[in-house]
Amino acid sequence: MPTRRTLAWGILGTGGIARKLAAAITSSSTSHLAAVASRSQAKAQEFAREFGAARAYGSYRELLESSGIEAVYIALPNHLHAEWTQHCAAAGKHILCEKPFTVNCAEGERALESVRGARVFFMEAFMYRCHPQTAQIASIIQSGDIGEVRLIQASFSYSLGPRFDDIRMSNPMAGGGIMDVGCYPMSLARFVAGAGQGNPFQNPIEVRGTASIGERSQVDEAAVASLKFPGGIVAALTCGMQANTENVARIWGSEGHLFVPNPWFPPESNARLIVQRRGEQSASEVMIDAPASLYANQVDCVAKAVEAGDLEARAPAMSWADTLGNMAALDAWRGSVGLSFACEA
Repeated sequence: MPTRRTLAWGILGTGGIARKLAAAITSSSTSHLAAVASRSQAKAQEFAREFGAARAYGSYRELLESSGIEAVYIALPNHLHAEWTQHCAAAGKHILCEKPFTVNCAEGERALESVRGARVFFMEAFMYRCHPQTAQIASIIQSGDIGEVRLIQASFSYSLGPRFDDIRMSNPMAGGGIMDVGCYPMSLARFVAGAGQGNPFQNPIEVRGTASIGERSQVDEAAVASLKFPGGIVAALTCGMQANTENVARIWGSEGHLFVPNPWFPPESNARLIVQRRGEQSASEVMIDAPASLYANQVDCVAKAVEAGDLEARAPAMSWADTLGNMAALDAWRGSVGLSFACEA
């Protein structure tokens, strides 16, 4: 039987998140890893050997100028996402860009103009959106099982400690909790608010925040936000880099509530949602299996869209408008707490 053609990937960067996606690509039946690029030739070669990439480059431009690479994963620090999205688009490469897409929404709009002009595929890499658990959340909400959505609570925080040399603690590199992990609960709240009104997403009409800005890091090390959406839906979000939190989501409705124990890293098998309906003594569990591991689902989502000739991902994965809406909401959150970055124009 003929071998199925797979999508040829290149990766820009060799950090931790690049390693996760490289492993996913190598495990996928839809894709293969063709090349990797780093600022260091030695690091690129070591990465290529580990993950079976045929080519290793000591500069990002070399990878984009090479033939046979169809899609590129941008695994670089936040402040470089817009620049390399534009370079990838100019080179005619399809793009999966690590979240958050850009430093701010205006920068994102400019970068997407390059994508639109090049007519290449683009998706922001919120891997949880590609897991079937996320689609099931929308299905439960739209079924009316918990009534009308009233309140959304979501948290994503971890304890990094005093690692001030980490890019996540760097103001010039657009670090901080809101950008690193706050973007997850923001994207989920917008997704849930949309599902409650029959839309792929809904942008908030009001964002108010509070944050602890590190004296040394000059980024938010812990932050909270309250959101208001059309239709009377409100949300409470928590994020940070210096506290271990529960990292769950709760969706409260007029007739019950939905508990999501693992919103950001649902497992491949037996992902669990818990639905409590008003008047029922016991909650019911909904179990979800995915076709592949978490990051492999994301890889397959891109490969299938490219094969279909789509330029955007289909919901619940992030569309271009969804990405820009999330960036605008993150801008509002940062603006509310008085956080700006040295790299912003």
